[in-house]
Amino acid sequence: MDNSTVSEMPAASEEMSDEIVRELLGMSEEDFNYLLNEISGKISRRDTFMRKAFTARERLIVTLRFLATGESFMALASLYDISASSIRTIIPEVCECLIKALKRYVQFPSSEAGWQRVSEAFQDRWQFPHAIGVIDARHVKIRKPLHTDKDYLNYKGFYSIVLLGIVDASANFMYVCVGGKGSIADGGMLRNASYHSKFEHHELNVPPPAVLDERHAVKIPYMLLGDKSFLFTEYCIRPFGGHLKPDSPESTFNYRMSQARTPAAVAFDGLCSRFKIFGTIINLQPDKAGKVVMAAVYLFNFFRRKNSTEETLGCEKSVPDSSYILPRLQSKPIKPASRLANIRLQIASYMMENKRLE
Repeated sequence: MDNSTVSEMPAASEEMSDEIVRELLGMSEEDFNYLLNEISGKISRRDTFMRKAFTARERLIVTLRFLATGESFMALASLYDISASSIRTIIPEVCECLIKALKRYVQFPSSEAGWQRVSEAFQDRWQFPHAIGVIDARHVKIRKPLHTDKDYLNYKGFYSIVLLGIVDASANFMYVCVGGKGSIADGGMLRNASYHSKFEHHELNVPPPAVLDERHAVKIPYMLLGDKSFLFTEYCIRPFGGHLKPDSPESTFNYRMSQARTPAAVAFDGLCSRFKIFGTIINLQPDKAGKVVMAAVYLFNFFRRKNSTEETLGCEKSVPDSSYILPRLQSKPIKPASRLANIRLQIASYMMENKRLE
C-alpha cells in the first residue's frame, strides 16, 4: 500500500477543487460525492510519524483528472504536489475500487424478460429482429510492456490492449472485457471473454429461438450483432460477404445490420470523447492499464444510467462479471454451418418482405 506523500497540500488549493474535475467530465457534485463515499474507506491511508497521507478525496480527484485529460504523471505531479511515482501507484488502486463500487452498472440482463426488452429496443429503434446487443472492440494504446515479446504490437504498429464491449440499443455497455493482447484478432477476444462459455452452454437466460412472425416457420435465435471480424456462431451473427446486388435481401440485411450496430459506435466514441485518456498512450503495464480502461467504462455507464433500476441493471450473482484479466487466448477457427447461413438468409428475407410492405 502507498503511504507516501511529498508534503501536506493546502485544503483550499484551486487545483485540488473537485469542481475542475467535475467540469472536465461533465459530472454533477452529487455524482462526485457518491463516488467518494463509495470508495473512501478503501482508498484512505493512515498518516505516519514522518508523512501525512493523501486523503481519499485527493486520490479520487487525481485519478478522475487522469482519466478525463490523459495528462502525464509528471504533469499531474506539478499540478497537485504529489510525486509522479505516487500517482503511478494511486491511479490503478483507485480505479480498481471504482470498478468494484460500480459493478452493477455494467451488467447483462438477468432474465428472459430483460433480454426481451433489449431485443424489442433493437427492433423498435433499428428495425433489426432478435438482436440482444452489438459487439465491437477497440485498441487502447499502452507503453511497450517490459520483458515481453511483440504480442501487444497490433497490426497498426503500436502497442495496445483490446477493449471488447457489448452494448444495448441505447449505447449503454452491458459487458466489457479488457486486456487482450493487441496482436489478437477481435474474434479471439470473443472466444476467450469470460461470458463465452455462458452463451455456449445457454446459461444466461437468453430466450430460446422463436419464429419472427406467423409467416415464417424457422425459429431464429437471439444473437449479438458482430462485424466481419467476429465469427458467425449460434449467438453472434455477422453480415453477408462478397459483392451483393442492390436491393437484394442480402444487401438489405447488411444495411439494416450496419444501422443496428450504430449504438456500439456511439458508446465507444462517447467513451473516448469523455475520457481523453483513450487519446493518449497509457503509461502503465497491461494489467494496470486494463484497470484504468475498465474504470472509465464503468464511470461512463454510471454517469448515463445512475438512476436505472436494479432490474434493468441485472443481478450480479446471475451474470458473468466483466473482466480486465483475460485467460490465455486460444485460436480455434470455425466455419459457419449451413444452418447458420440459412438463419441469416431467413432474417434477410423477413426484412425484404417488411420493406415491401412499408
